[in-house]
Amino acid sequence: MFFQFKYFKNHILVEPVPIILNFLFLFILFPGTGNSFDKTLAEKTRGENSPHILKSNNFSLNARNVKALKSQGNKLWIGTSMGVIKYNKLSTDDYVIYDNRNGLLSNGIFSIATGPKNQIWVGTYGGGLSLMDGKRWININTPQGLNDAFIFDQEFTKDSMWIATWSGANRVSGDPLSRSSWKSFTVENTNGGLIDNWVYSIEIGKDNNIWFGTEAGLSLFDGEKWLNWNHKNGLGASYKLVERNNRQVTDTFKGAHHNHQTSNLLNTKSTRYRPNYIVSMLLDKANRLWIGTWGGGLSLFDPATRAFRNFTVQDGLPGNYILTLNEGPVGNLWIGSNKGLSRFDGAHFFNYSKINGLISDYIFSIEFDRDSFLWVGGHHGITQLKIDPSTGNLSRLDKFSNKS
Repeated sequence: MFFQFKYFKNHILVEPVPIILNFLFLFILFPGTGNSFDKTLAEKTRGENSPHILKSNNFSLNARNVKALKSQGNKLWIGTSMGVIKYNKLSTDDYVIYDNRNGLLSNGIFSIATGPKNQIWVGTYGGGLSLMDGKRWININTPQGLNDAFIFDQEFTKDSMWIATWSGANRVSGDPLSRSSWKSFTVENTNGGLIDNWVYSIEIGKDNNIWFGTEAGLSLFDGEKWLNWNHKNGLGASYKLVERNNRQVTDTFKGAHHNHQTSNLLNTKSTRYRPNYIVSMLLDKANRLWIGTWGGGLSLFDPATRAFRNFTVQDGLPGNYILTLNEGPVGNLWIGSNKGLSRFDGAHFFNYSKINGLISDYIFSIEFDRDSFLWVGGHHGITQLKIDPSTGNLSRLDKFSNKS
């Protein structure tokens, strides 16, 4: 069997160990805030580790990691290192597995997105882009126009799809199966406007401004001209601020695609600190660009002032490797790091880890659904968490009955 679900039906951890119980008494209970942070951010922020065991279900998978999650009605699409799982959230026994034996070209899944027609698009490691058309997969690769078979992100405007690859970016306008619909953007053909060809994240801004998060920094394309920024402009915290907290962190995400090119890549002298390396990115409803870096913490870029503000463990983050970002239902920023999950309300980082019930401290993916659940992907599985819809806070076992 490809994987096995382990479902905690009573929403409690199995045999909580004494250290967890002792942990609860070491902290003063703090009230959740859950307010939207569309107001001015606090001048100084702080972090608090949650003392509570959370209301959660853990699902164990025989896959190394869960890099992508996408909720679609009653279905949850799960992107793993061993294929895609289509899971019916109404039944623990109703799921379908897709891999290179039944439609996909690669089992490594990096991204899942919902297109304008509510179709599922999957970006893979080495197998290009795959579209679920009814009950079959349509695979799109370099012959159709992709720059590269390694796909990290796909985003949609009203009339186009933008794709992040390890050989630049693509824009598709029209039929994706027609070569004439494709346009390529690289360092070479943009005269360095795209700051690096290793593109990991794309965000669509106002007036169709397109933001690109790459391995060498940030680029902006407004349809006519390009701008870019990197650590010299303020992206990522200084090494001095993160050195202590980044010690003994293993570069567990380094793919084989890098192995023979590391010496030629920018910013690779230390695997523990690459402030130009943008792993994740989110443009929030207030048009602020949040950027997750590799060891340089969380960066906030204001498109109006073109200034950066950086947050690290010293400012309250649980870890300095920001692997995924999402905006919650009441406006909080949710952060997946190498040391757990964090909710940021503009002044406080509320941090959660395995000791609170998460299946993993490495958080690769975050997704919300219409039933006030938060799904979190980590090493070897996912955690389902309950959110209070009025505050955006995670539910504790002493706050909700098992029926909620």
